[in-house]
Amino acid sequence: MPDFALELSFDPASEAAVVAQWEALRAAGLPSQADHKSMTNAPHLTLVAAQELDPDLADAAAAEIRLPSSLAVRGLVLFGQGARTTVAHLVEPPTELAEAALRLRERVPELRHPVWTPHVTLARRVPRARLSDVLAVLDDHPCPPVLAATRLRWWDPVDGTIEDLGQKE
Repeated sequence: MPDFALELSFDPASEAAVVAQWEALRAAGLPSQADHKSMTNAPHLTLVAAQELDPDLADAAAAEIRLPSSLAVRGLVLFGQGARTTVAHLVEPPTELAEAALRLRERVPELRHPVWTPHVTLARRVPRARLSDVLAVLDDHPCPPVLAATRLRWWDPVDGTIEDLGQKE
């Protein structure tokens, strides 16, 4: 079963910039997050993900997270140790957002990833032999230096729903 999640999504310009990178990867015949068919598939930054999340965490997040928030894009990061890897933008949240995310994460005993690495996924399951191709495409389609997070959302995989907890343009 997919994880419950608290996520930040972006203003239209930031979302369009990331989606343009997804589409460029797809057009080049490379793995791309554009190929992910889930109803939740949109550029986002996951704050908390776990098999179970107390719904009270959504209320706490709505109180803790201040929007809008600017995320500095600090480069690309690779996740994975096998023959395939995930390519993502490493993003640096402002101190206030990072501290709020850590307070929320402390309330979840079974986090999917115990250490938070703020990132925006571009492509999953990229064969290592194709990484140079992915990097070339992304170099031709750069991301802006800042992404604007404007929406806090709660993903409930049991109900199949996405709930907006806060939004500021």
